[in-house]
Amino acid sequence: MLYSLIGIPLCIVMFQSIGERLNALITFLLRSLKHLFRCKNGEVSQMNLIVVSMNICTLVLAAGAALFSHYEKWSYLDSVYYCFITLTTVGFGDMVAMQKSDPIKTDPDYVLFSLLFIMAGLTVVSSAMNLLVLRFLTMNTE
Repeated sequence: MLYSLIGIPLCIVMFQSIGERLNALITFLLRSLKHLFRCKNGEVSQMNLIVVSMNICTLVLAAGAALFSHYEKWSYLDSVYYCFITLTTVGFGDMVAMQKSDPIKTDPDYVLFSLLFIMAGLTVVSSAMNLLVLRFLTMNTE
């Protein structure tokens, strides 16, 4: 119980911090692209950030689903479901990766991919959620 009282808020703060840095990187890249293409409006709007962030989420989800489909021998739709449930931290537990054999001994690259995918995916999704929450908060003040 003590672990969850400390660990859960710490994870939330960590993912929010990394998500904010990811949003700052996306802002920098969008600003650079607008400058490169000589756009009249060089400012990056919140909607620009949301669109790019959601596209990155979709790309991460699709790529992860393709790889989980290959390694776990799931259908692509089941893999999309697994990735979505995992990255949104719903986690019903009806689908669990790495349960068939001992993957640490047989395929350590897959175990590393799974860990990195979940950590990076949680960061990307929390970044997008952070942007959506900020947008909804500013909609009410406008």
